[in-house]
Amino acid sequence: MRMKKGNLAIETPAKETGAIKRRKGSKKLYVDFYYFGHRITRSTELDDTPANERKVRAFLNRITERIENGTFKFAEAFPGSSDQEKAYFTQKEGREYRPEPHQVLFGDYAKEWMLTIYPTFGSPTKRNDYKEALESRILPHFKNFTFYQLTSMELFKFTESLVRQKGKDKGKPLSTARKVNLLIPFRAIWNDACDHYRWVLKSPFDNLKKKLPKTEKKEHTVIRLHDWLKFLDNLEDHYRPIAEMMILTGMIPSELGGLKREDIEGDYINVRSSYVLGEEKKSLKTAFRKRQIFITQAIRERLQIILDRSSSPYVFIMEDGKRFNSSRFSKLWQKAVLTAGIPYVTSYSARHSFAAWSLIIGVNPLRLVNLMGHASKQMVYEVYGNYVEGLEDDAEEMLDYFGRDFVLPRKKKSPVPFRDSTGDSLGSSVLTTGTI
Repeated sequence: MRMKKGNLAIETPAKETGAIKRRKGSKKLYVDFYYFGHRITRSTELDDTPANERKVRAFLNRITERIENGTFKFAEAFPGSSDQEKAYFTQKEGREYRPEPHQVLFGDYAKEWMLTIYPTFGSPTKRNDYKEALESRILPHFKNFTFYQLTSMELFKFTESLVRQKGKDKGKPLSTARKVNLLIPFRAIWNDACDHYRWVLKSPFDNLKKKLPKTEKKEHTVIRLHDWLKFLDNLEDHYRPIAEMMILTGMIPSELGGLKREDIEGDYINVRSSYVLGEEKKSLKTAFRKRQIFITQAIRERLQIILDRSSSPYVFIMEDGKRFNSSRFSKLWQKAVLTAGIPYVTSYSARHSFAAWSLIIGVNPLRLVNLMGHASKQMVYEVYGNYVEGLEDDAEEMLDYFGRDFVLPRKKKSPVPFRDSTGDSLGSSVLTTGTI
């Protein structure tokens, strides 16, 4: 430093602050000083030599001078520090911490995102899908990438490397639809990071979908009646009436899990809620999915069996008495399909079969819209209409299976409570006796 005395400039040694440390077992030099009351100890990555010690001392002296004149920036002096530290000291310095994209690792930001943003998602299905995609696919590959390195080319190479990790198709490339779904949480984190740090960056996700090969949309197979009956013969006894309720009503497993005894009112089943991944959801997939299903004689017979065997407040239960579990049921379903030797169908195929069979036996499409819980007739035709061909031969047997009271429209809802096979009124006994 230079000081003036009269007309003379006198050189004075710079004020020294902090200390240079040496740690046992390390050949590197460390700086040690206090900043805003916090002790800062950092490795210089310089070997312990006299020349390097002079460099470190000069570095500490510059820190002291900048701290005193208010120009010291912790984040610039120690770029390897955590984002939390940089943000804290930047705030203390009276500035806003805005690291550049090349200074932030995707893995570090994703970890913070999982603690702050991820828990705000209300859907358990969404949380589960995001977590699985991040932990099994995205983070193992990208955790050490900076946001600056996340280019469309890197994302494309990543998607090209994705293959099935288990099952009979292990090692085969994932479908384009599956790749796009895996990128959804990736894109969410990217967008939140850009918003948080106010980066103006070209998104690597733009036009990526166009680069991916197109794959045919996988359609759910409609079950032929003779295959359905063969499937039921190979399904465990406890689950046969449950599977039949699915194909007789168009309900899906999550809706079965959410159905309570109190939802059966008069001659109608009220689909009001669902049960997904161990969590009850008061809302369904769409507002239209909240619907009423008339209890036909065929439905009545299966429902009677189901409710007679348990006093649970939930209509559908597993054989061990626990609440209906769609994942466990799906495995039992797959086992029965393989044992029966029929074309592969999933449990969701029952819903598609319900729609296709209904159209074949003459159910009014507008009525089917309500039964399925869709918004329009167009949806019914687009999703299920192309499945009708080839099923005409089963029409008469389908009608017998559903019952003519399913096809004939009712003029109004019956005010008479649903009665059991003896003709006794249910009244309020549903919840207290466990029977219909």
